[in-house]
Amino acid sequence: MKCFMFNQWKLYANGELPPAASKGLEQHAVECPQCQIKLQEWVDHMLKEEFSTYPEVPVPDTFTDEVMRKLFEAVPARTARKHSSRTRRQRGWDIVKKTGLVVAGLTALVVTGTVVSPTFANYVNSLFQIEKDADSGMKNAVNKGLVQKLEQKVTDQGITFEAKELMADSMRIAIIFDMYDQNGKQIEDHSMKLQLIDSNGKDWLAEDGSEESGSNHGQFFITEVSLNDIFESAEATPEQLTLKIVPTDIEGKTGKWDLEIPVDMKKAKEATKTVAFKDAVYQSPQGLELKLKQIEFSPSATRVMLDSTVPKSAYVEFERAVLMYDKEHPGGVHITNKKVEPTLSGGDIAYEITNEKGEVVAARDMFVLDEGIAIKKNVLYVSGLSSKQEGDIMKWWHTFGPLQGEQKLKFQLQKVYENKLASPKFDLIPEDLNKKAATFKDETGSSFTFSSFSWTPASGKEKGKAVITVEGTLGKDVVSIKYWYVKDENGKIYYATLRPESTRDKDGRVLVKGELVIPKLEQVPKKLTICYPEYTVEHHVNWEVPFEIK
Repeated sequence: MKCFMFNQWKLYANGELPPAASKGLEQHAVECPQCQIKLQEWVDHMLKEEFSTYPEVPVPDTFTDEVMRKLFEAVPARTARKHSSRTRRQRGWDIVKKTGLVVAGLTALVVTGTVVSPTFANYVNSLFQIEKDADSGMKNAVNKGLVQKLEQKVTDQGITFEAKELMADSMRIAIIFDMYDQNGKQIEDHSMKLQLIDSNGKDWLAEDGSEESGSNHGQFFITEVSLNDIFESAEATPEQLTLKIVPTDIEGKTGKWDLEIPVDMKKAKEATKTVAFKDAVYQSPQGLELKLKQIEFSPSATRVMLDSTVPKSAYVEFERAVLMYDKEHPGGVHITNKKVEPTLSGGDIAYEITNEKGEVVAARDMFVLDEGIAIKKNVLYVSGLSSKQEGDIMKWWHTFGPLQGEQKLKFQLQKVYENKLASPKFDLIPEDLNKKAATFKDETGSSFTFSSFSWTPASGKEKGKAVITVEGTLGKDVVSIKYWYVKDENGKIYYATLRPESTRDKDGRVLVKGELVIPKLEQVPKKLTICYPEYTVEHHVNWEVPFEIK
């Protein structure tokens, strides 16, 4: 996957291009990620020559940030040593300035006047800085020196699997990789398994068993391992790990493309700050006990750790209609499912983290709440919510983007959500809905209007499907109805899904508008009874815990 302009850079470096062609190439480099990567390799090579005689010295934590602010105030002074490639390097510095490329080797500028090794922070303009799927945390990890180049690749059956960069943070490990055939054409159709092995040979992903494919909305692929799901703190993370990537299928082929990548976690652990809390406990009137245990701050993420307990009286039996897929029913079958679950949960809460100015720097809401009414900010969804049961205690890890620097913050719990049982029944005649809408009000104070019934007959392996338009105003403090089902005139139960757009009116009540979809409906029913077995209400809270990052 090479840019057609690659062959021009050698001529440019040697000063063999005419001025007009040189200017055009410089302008091209500003917009071309492939040429930027090529230039990065070129400048990295120059830096190794330029600074090879200087010893590496320690630098403060704020070093990279200071350099980034002053990066383009000057260019590095060249040494008095003689080099045969002097002109080539000077043109390298010129193109760095003209295209705005940012390389870690330029940290030799050093506002303190100190010279450091170019290996200090790797290269700031890494692939994590330009890949579209790389989030702000990954990019911040680059600036903090937690990303390194990889030169590992393996070829089998004319297909090459190449690991290009590694990000190793105490919260997560990410890999940028590429797969391509003998002609350099990228291969998107692939799957692989990941193993995370410690020095004792234990695979921490063994219980997962899932396959990864890696996302690709940029030039290469990114896949990552969330360490939040594995280690309960940065301190508990082993200092040495090995990430083994085992491609199981590439374009329908199986082969030998395994790569083992050593991961040194020591620097990542040292870069993580932890704030621990004592006696930060909230007890809700509904019986939920919530303990704020600690908050960790790494270059790539922020992790809030809480424990929750609920009384035995909060456990009730919920009965839901579900669509189950198994070997006997590969196309899916409607069943009813009974489970005993708590009506309260440490995962069903809403809170904000604010700074001294009162600005919200992170916010989390109930995970299944519709986007139109959920208040969320800076959430990392790839590892946004993890939990673990230990006896009567449920441990929760909520993950956000990085919060950096020394600052005073405040954890503000705002809502606790509670599930309640319900038994409304709305009787409809489907063929009448296209003529006249039907409106109902139920026991929760919610009202719904059903209209516009449509049915799609079976086609091939797909059975029929019905769709009903729904508009409603939920009762006071009711925020969500997750599970729906319908019964036909014969009493047969069908799982149904409401896909709403939710908003709030001036009084704070939730308005829903969407479609109720009934899959696997083989024929148009003469009568339908629409039901939902439970709903969720919000309880407003005002509990604050101040803390400080030092």
